[in-house]
Amino acid sequence: MWRTEMTDEEQAAWKARRDAGRARAYEAELQIAMLLRDHPDAIDGFRKFCARMNPYSIRNCLRIYGQNPAATHVQPRFFWGGFGRALASEDAPRIWILAPKVERKVTKEEKNERTGQTEEVEHAYKIWPVEDVYAAQDTVPRNGPCPFCNGPEGERCPDWCAVMQPQAGVPPTREAVAQELAKVLKQVGGFDPTVLAQLGPNPLQDRYGDPYEAPGVHWETITITTGAAKGRKPRTRRHRFLHTIDLDRPGVRYAIAGLGVVWISPYELRRDQGGDDAVTIQYGDDVPAADRHWDSRRHQAGPHAPNINSITFAGTSIVSPSTEQWRWFSPHRAGGGTVPEKTAERMSQVIRQLLPHYRGLVEFDAIEEAGFRKRAARRAREADHEAARLADRERELGEQRADAEQRAAEHRHQAAHPNEL
Repeated sequence: MWRTEMTDEEQAAWKARRDAGRARAYEAELQIAMLLRDHPDAIDGFRKFCARMNPYSIRNCLRIYGQNPAATHVQPRFFWGGFGRALASEDAPRIWILAPKVERKVTKEEKNERTGQTEEVEHAYKIWPVEDVYAAQDTVPRNGPCPFCNGPEGERCPDWCAVMQPQAGVPPTREAVAQELAKVLKQVGGFDPTVLAQLGPNPLQDRYGDPYEAPGVHWETITITTGAAKGRKPRTRRHRFLHTIDLDRPGVRYAIAGLGVVWISPYELRRDQGGDDAVTIQYGDDVPAADRHWDSRRHQAGPHAPNINSITFAGTSIVSPSTEQWRWFSPHRAGGGTVPEKTAERMSQVIRQLLPHYRGLVEFDAIEEAGFRKRAARRAREADHEAARLADRERELGEQRADAEQRAAEHRHQAAHPNEL
């Protein structure tokens, strides 16, 4: 419910919750800052926590750690919607953070009471866009199983699911942490930065002084641009994705949050003539053998099939990265028929962004080699089949030739000895 739709009582209750949350966040921030002041040997461990909370600031990391030290991945409610997830319950614990004020301006037409004329008046107001976030452990997949771990819809994912893991990031320096601690503790004695010299060698940087990146999940992003109403800018929506390489297939599985799964594989029927060879795009994971339909004209949607504009993609498409003309790009929809042009164009945006990633992978040569081996084995089987077919044909021709020669000999014998009839 939007706050503008709330009654006065609901607004008062909301403000009370907000004020209580802000107070709790400040208390958590102060508590962790004092703990680090009294135990400076814990600063490096806190820096690791900050690195995995990418991209939150040091002060927000103080607040997050103080409210939920077990948190690994936190996002605002609507960001989790972009991950294809929802809160497990409306009572999910909020983690209050420090959000900067954002000033916005709006122009309205108002009547000037003094002159009686209608004038354009600019109003400025300040808001806090996001002040509360939620831990991944308090979210569940929605609108289908999780594309990252296949966890069922509405149930908490296992701890090894990528969404539950911390994100990779660069830890802040000791000096940056000390500076923020001094700001937080300035009302209670401040922070003495000289204690940093007692911590010894920095375990989070190499011998050149460069920081190590904390281990975690590297989320990458694609952007889909949608149409806009007249006079307005086009809207964009960002989707995070992870990729998994399968050399047995071979191919790359792209699990895209809020969209579905797309496989990119070398086209198994191509002739390896060099250049930008075609690739196969598969929408969703493989359809289980027990569920496959006998009718080849029917396109079945496999698990985690992508969905755009309430249209589920199914089957495969053959795409050539060197071809600029995408008008022939007509993917199939689940059931029968092709996807409408506007929806297909949005999927083409996804493929256009994934193809450079696919071709830029360190493992790209290994994928191509595995594809070549698979095609070589297929062509070897095709050659054996062709050789067997030609041998059968040659045997048939030999039998036909022998039969014809035998009939001709019989005809000659009958012509030379008519009395034998």
